[in-house]
This record gives sequence, structure tokens and C-alpha cells, in this order.
Amino acid sequence: MNTYREKEEERRMQGQLQFRSGLDLAMGVLYIIIPAYAMAMPYLVEEYGKTTVYTVCSLFSVYGLIRIGRGWMAMRKLMNRRKQGS
Repeated sequence: MNTYREKEEERRMQGQLQFRSGLDLAMGVLYIIIPAYAMAMPYLVEEYGKTTVYTVCSLFSVYGLIRIGRGWMAMRKLMNRRKQGS
């Protein structure tokens, strides 16, 4: 039997997980927008070279996709938990 304290702790943890998954999604989108903006700046390519700019932009994009995937999986997990609990 769950006590009030255990239920409160579970509710708090679920809120933190929901916030974290939303943050992962938002930061993933941001990490994809940054390289798109950087590639639109021709002076960056002139100053640092095409290879360097493309490498950094691709790393940012991959990390952004990883963050979006992690947030998406966490959201799915939370939704499945809510369906089972109802």
C-alpha cells in the first residue's frame, strides 16, 4: 500500500521527468537551428574553412537529433505509464 509520502514523491518525480523530456525536445530543436543559422553565415565559412564549419555543424545536428530522440522516448514512456495507471 502506498503511503501519502510515497505518492507525493512519485508525483514529483513524474513532474521532473516530464519537464526533462520537454527540455530535451526543446534543446534538440535549438541544437538543430544553430547549425542551420551558422551555415547561412558566409563569413564563418571564409574565416574558419568549409570543412571545420561543416564538421561542427554536423556534430551539433547529430547531438540535436539525439536530444530529440531522448525526449521523445521519455514522453512516450510517460504516456504509457499514464495509460496503465488509469
